Amino acid sequence: MSTAAPRLLLLLGQSPFDPTSGAAQSTRIIAEILARTGFDVRSLATTACEGDPPGGHDLVLADSPISFLPGNNATILRLHSRGIDHSLVVVDATWRHEWVRHVGPRFDAAYADILQTWQPDIVLTYGGDRADLARRKLARAAGAKVVFALHNLAYRKQPPAEVNHILVPTQYLANAYRGVLETAITVLPPPLDPERVLATQREPQAVGFINPEPAKGATIAAQLADRLGRERPEVPLLVIGGRVPPEALAVAGRDINLDLTKYPNLLECPATARVKDVWAALRVVLMPSVVREAAGRCALEAMLNGVVPLVSNQGGLAEIVGDAGVRLPAPPPLEGRARRVPQSLVDVWWRALVNAFDDYPTGPRAAACRIHAERFTVDALSPAYDRWFRSLLTRS
Repeated sequence: MSTAAPRLLLLLGQSPFDPTSGAAQSTRIIAEILARTGFDVRSLATTACEGDPPGGHDLVLADSPISFLPGNNATILRLHSRGIDHSLVVVDATWRHEWVRHVGPRFDAAYADILQTWQPDIVLTYGGDRADLARRKLARAAGAKVVFALHNLAYRKQPPAEVNHILVPTQYLANAYRGVLETAITVLPPPLDPERVLATQREPQAVGFINPEPAKGATIAAQLADRLGRERPEVPLLVIGGRVPPEALAVAGRDINLDLTKYPNLLECPATARVKDVWAALRVVLMPSVVREAAGRCALEAMLNGVVPLVSNQGGLAEIVGDAGVRLPAPPPLEGRARRVPQSLVDVWWRALVNAFDDYPTGPRAAACRIHAERFTVDALSPAYDRWFRSLLTRS
């Protein structure tokens, strides 16, 4: 019987270090958990990011615990981080969404070499285009088990094919795919790495709002920002970029005839890999998602730091925060034309925001958030992930 460490390949079409993608971060941390529990782990990915992190991917890596490996060149970065040897095919940021057309052959050549010479036992991946499907098919033909990390609701009309197992972060997401997927679904919560997200020195003075997209509730956030500027100008509102830049909140305000630029307490921060610096500054984070989120990684990161999340009471986001977070009625669904959220609903969010901010830190909510989030750290979740992935090796 072989005693060699089981081999797992993390296969992504974007950077596993992408600070603007919760899916990439969660999947990478899963791979890091397995590396620390005795798996031999490698990754093949690209340097593409969903958003535009300031300074590009080089600065993203500068904020990560990495060491470069021999063999780096202008087309492939080879580096080691948290027990994983990464090979990242370099993608120009201007065509990050079309990287297959530009560097697809180079990526596939590296992938074919890994399948032939290293022969992974498990491939952990996600992606819905034809190239992703072809790569999963090759992995299964080479004898690897394919685990598809499902992080959103985009596959309900066209379920992912050529997979052996599907992994989801919330029971809500599993229920949403019940009756749609033939492949069995396993729920394992999204893991947090305290070394990356836990602030060591906190000066919580602000309210935060992350990734000001319409789907994230930018309209109600704009109305709350306007009210903060008028009634509580001493309270800073820090808007953090994600897939869209932070100035998108001011645009959302302008669409409903609110000029947020006149308020000096409205602050902006671009997307950053140093999220612990963001959490260090916040007491409360607004998450008024209009859509039903699959999970809520940012909410858990906030809670681990004692930041109180105010979330829409629906989907995986409400499930993730549990009773420790503040769950509020969701804003109305998106429409073709920007409209203000009804004032009665804004009032509900406003009262919750003011109460959570003013109660901090003497109120019990911050401590409850920390205790809740500690169940999601890599130390807490490592045994479950290790046990489940090892069980795949013996399944037919």
